[in-house]
Amino acid sequence: MADFQNIDNYKLAEELLNEHGFDIPSFLYYECHKNPSFLQMSDDNHEKFCSLYDEIFTPSSTTKSKGNKLEELTAVLFAKAFPNIFDVKKNCRTSSNEVDLLVSWKDAASRIGLTNDFDGLGSTFLCECKNYEGKVNVTYVGKFFSLMSYTDTKFGILVAWDGVTGKGWSDGLGLIKKLALAEKRYIIVLTKEDFYDIYQRNKNVFELLRDKYQSLKHDIMYDNYVSKHKAEGKL
Repeated sequence: MADFQNIDNYKLAEELLNEHGFDIPSFLYYECHKNPSFLQMSDDNHEKFCSLYDEIFTPSSTTKSKGNKLEELTAVLFAKAFPNIFDVKKNCRTSSNEVDLLVSWKDAASRIGLTNDFDGLGSTFLCECKNYEGKVNVTYVGKFFSLMSYTDTKFGILVAWDGVTGKGWSDGLGLIKKLALAEKRYIIVLTKEDFYDIYQRNKNVFELLRDKYQSLKHDIMYDNYVSKHKAEGKL
């Protein structure tokens, strides 16, 4: 009986939206982009996320257990961010490597326009979690890029608790920018500060991915600096 009642409620909601010139996909797209809290985790999932986040800071945790908890924390973040957006598979093996998380956009995410901001990057991305003491260095960034190339993935999430080395175009951060510019493969770094924003419900995972991807793209764009030289027509 409850299912029939839900169907009736959906129909009423759809009719109301249609009366005002909306359909359900466009309404959801609007809500997701203009009202980011629409994509917040449920209270139960947020409580689980916070519990795992707190456990990572437990002094008695070993490096291995912290790494496992960070991977689990990240899986909760993607799988529970909002129903039907992400499909998450843990510890997937290729012929020569193991990927911490293989994350795919579900069809519903495309239907409501959430993937529009990531157009051309494919429906699947890799996610690696590194609980290093200190920042992840340029060597590991290069290895992650190699794995992305091997799996023909254009978008990757590197969870680096303390971030990556370098400033501007130098070291790990510099390599990320150079790879984006030369190879059109984009590595987004999520840090403990980003997880804290989710912990505090200041941001959600979709906002973080979108903002960091746009920031990386705009940081390497050079089209605005290229203009026609007056001598071109004479050569």
